[in-house]
Amino acid sequence: MSYESEHVLPESVRPADVRAFVSLLGYKRGATKTYEGVRFEPYFWFDDADYRSWTGVELTLVIAPSKALTVDTRTPIARSYYDLAYQNHTIAALKRRFGGNFTTDEGHGRYLRPDAGPPPPPASGCHIAFARFGFLLIKAIHYHEARTFAQPSTPYYKDFTLIRELDPRTLANNTLVPYLVAALEDYFKSTFIALLRYSPRQESFFKGIRLQGEQLLAVSRGSSSVEEQLVETLPFQRITAICRHFDAIDPRLDLAGTLRKPYRKRRLSLFDLLEKLVVTRHNLIHKAVVDLQLTDTRVLDLIYDLDAAITRVYRRITTYHHWHFERTWFLGRRRKEPRAPTP
Repeated sequence: MSYESEHVLPESVRPADVRAFVSLLGYKRGATKTYEGVRFEPYFWFDDADYRSWTGVELTLVIAPSKALTVDTRTPIARSYYDLAYQNHTIAALKRRFGGNFTTDEGHGRYLRPDAGPPPPPASGCHIAFARFGFLLIKAIHYHEARTFAQPSTPYYKDFTLIRELDPRTLANNTLVPYLVAALEDYFKSTFIALLRYSPRQESFFKGIRLQGEQLLAVSRGSSSVEEQLVETLPFQRITAICRHFDAIDPRLDLAGTLRKPYRKRRLSLFDLLEKLVVTRHNLIHKAVVDLQLTDTRVLDLIYDLDAAITRVYRRITTYHHWHFERTWFLGRRRKEPRAPTP
């Protein structure tokens, strides 16, 4: 689902004029495609200042023989308030400059309407981190379900350690663990940066940090922020350390307590699950030791458990700060076995 518009320009308008104007609006051109004699020139706009854009705005100049030029714009359902606002701004600017007629999902000559006002920058940054984490989990499930092996697994020998170690599924399942840990690390780092950047405790937090020459150079050149370089000096794999960093910004947030709450009547809390996952990752990376209990089903359970853990963290952050909780991704129902790949 998306928000779209179609703008039919007067026949006197030339493609070069539209290209120049779209460039002035800040759009970057992509690779042109041709289908049945029609040229499609894609453009893209994105504003990363203060986490304004979530998806950006897509624009396509359509050039068809013997027809007037058409400019289409699109923002996905997961777009931000500012993305939609700039889509409306683009439509209005094209109308003022070239004339013509436009139609949106709201109707002929009507602009698109946002569902709500703009969120504060830290809320937007935390949302982007949560949405990106969800996309990484979706990628993990697609990989897990798309794998194929020359031979089926051998359940009759599951009690023999050597056979299980030689089963390619065992290694494949274990190699997914570093990816999942990296996804967790990226989420917590990105969320921490968004909160720290606008925190009233930012100055006191900076006092104990010393950046190196290359890090200062990256900040000076504008390729990185101080917060991004600061995070690289802190450990962000062990959940104990992660929660300690968030406590330094605001102890009342209490992410550790949130993750230690009961989950699905299990004895192992989500907090302990995250700690155990990092241990499994370290054993594989540093010792080449695989977890023989990491079956296909357990990997799927792990992915859904990570979904539950980070959703709980993000919900706690939004509730604490009185921000709107928004989830733009869904893993589907928890399954016992991976589905066979579609031929």
